[in-house]
Amino acid sequence: MFVVEGEVLGSYDARNLEIEKEISYPRVNYVPELVTTTAFDQKETEEYETVPFETELIDDEDLEYGLEEVQTPGVDGLTTNTYLITFWLDDIIDKVLTDTKTEAPVTEVVSFGKKIVWHKLDTPEYGKIKYWRKMRVWATKYDSTCLGCNNTTALGAPVQQGVCAVDPTVIDMYTHFYVPGYGKCQALDVGGAIKGNKIDLAYEDHRTAAWGAAYTDIYLMDNEPH
Repeated sequence: MFVVEGEVLGSYDARNLEIEKEISYPRVNYVPELVTTTAFDQKETEEYETVPFETELIDDEDLEYGLEEVQTPGVDGLTTNTYLITFWLDDIIDKVLTDTKTEAPVTEVVSFGKKIVWHKLDTPEYGKIKYWRKMRVWATKYDSTCLGCNNTTALGAPVQQGVCAVDPTVIDMYTHFYVPGYGKCQALDVGGAIKGNKIDLAYEDHRTAAWGAAYTDIYLMDNEPH
């Protein structure tokens, strides 16, 4: 196709360009073949947006407390937006939404165990202990010299080994539990940074304590829900 350099909008006679070099006199009954050139262009494009699924928890009295089983898997939904895009050369100068289609997400249904089942655990310090729930937590250590601390806990207990800080929305206050590598502990303190599945292990002097900071399993020994 013949295009004049620098031309962005106009027309030319394609037939004339092919024969003008061969014929130098007027042509009778000549029908021109017009071709239009432009710098504008349009095309359709699709953009996708994920619609996250929601999760519904259902209490299950036959499933052990704290365990979860997926009854209905969740599936994300999908929104497809179709746009008509107008270009001037390589620049987008207009974008118009022409169609929207949405595939609805599928809600995930999860059973949450509520049945209390007692287990036994062999420990090097106390022999067999009974527990009703095993939990995975992030455990750190502290003493009375930490920022914001003093010699007593939020419940008035002395800060010493055997006392732990918990999130009371996760572990009830006064609960006794066992921490491998630390020993038995009672939830007698709270802390601003102790949220969710986190605990803080008290020592008389945290600098000499063997514990650092690590994920560990803990075993709840009382205060089971009724």
